[in-house]
Amino acid sequence: MDRVLWSDITVANLAFSGSSLAIGLSSALVARLISHAIKHRMRARKRSSLPAQLVDDVDGALAIWLIFTGVFIGLIHLPPLGVYLDVARQVYTIASIAIVIFASIRLQGHILRGYGRQVGRRTGQTKVWNSLIPMVRRIVSIVLLAIGTLIILDQLGVSIAPMVAGLGITGLAVALALQGTLTNFFAGVNVLTDGSIRVGDFIELEGGTRGVVDQIGWRTTRIRMLADNMVLIPNSRLADNITTNYNYPGDEMSVYVELGVGYSSDLDEVERITVEIAKQVLSETEGSVITYQPSIWYTDFGESNINFWVVMRAHSYLDSWLVKHNFIKAVRRRYREENIEISFPARTVYMRGE
Repeated sequence: MDRVLWSDITVANLAFSGSSLAIGLSSALVARLISHAIKHRMRARKRSSLPAQLVDDVDGALAIWLIFTGVFIGLIHLPPLGVYLDVARQVYTIASIAIVIFASIRLQGHILRGYGRQVGRRTGQTKVWNSLIPMVRRIVSIVLLAIGTLIILDQLGVSIAPMVAGLGITGLAVALALQGTLTNFFAGVNVLTDGSIRVGDFIELEGGTRGVVDQIGWRTTRIRMLADNMVLIPNSRLADNITTNYNYPGDEMSVYVELGVGYSSDLDEVERITVEIAKQVLSETEGSVITYQPSIWYTDFGESNINFWVVMRAHSYLDSWLVKHNFIKAVRRRYREENIEISFPARTVYMRGE
């Protein structure tokens, strides 16, 4: 066992190094098998997928670390590499820190996502948390990367105290230079935490821009219009704008249709027939609230008609279009059958004689 093979490496050295590598590989394999069994048992019980996902985030990094540890222990006991022991330990420490940071970034992403789903279901603010979590995940990932970088620099012998002090001054200069960007960033955070505008909501801005909120980002909010075009609005403009949210606080909304009938019409009969039409439309139109009781409300004496509103209910803003579409067709057809007049605007002109 003490026979020298080459470069002062003995059989005992090779045996120890080989054993270390084998132990590292076998430990990594055992860790993977155990984690696979745990994940399979969790998913077989139809529990939340979050614990299984967290195990999946850790087991890969753990297996890599075990293999790397076995290689490190095996190499440092080879005589030719003994002179580089300090360098090897430094490399091992830096690699271990990198593996931990990588696993931490994966873990925090799934933990925040799972926490957001649970809180969203419990508070009824699922859309708010779905919009807020991506930005929080990015911020936490950047913080973890910054912490890991500082620790690695410290291990390399770089003094981080002057660097941290310099970052404070640099941060102040950057904050002044990026004042507009930071304003949009904090405006986006304000929009997300306020919860009145969420990803997936159909909104209408004061200037007439309408569409579905596709993403609330660091600087801009993306709104997908009905024509499938994307409008990018700075978050500061969105926060200061007067906005109509057709999905807040709920998706259901009332559908109003303005009508008018001639002055010779029997208003009680018009009310009865119109309500019948509205009920039929709600029962036959996809996206309508079938259980809603429609109503009409006479409002004023117009120039040609007695005007009134018909009130119905739809599950969303886009569904309200189809409800209106079907109702207008049904009203015109039924009013013709019942001889109910919708008068045209008319003017009587008297000519003064000479």
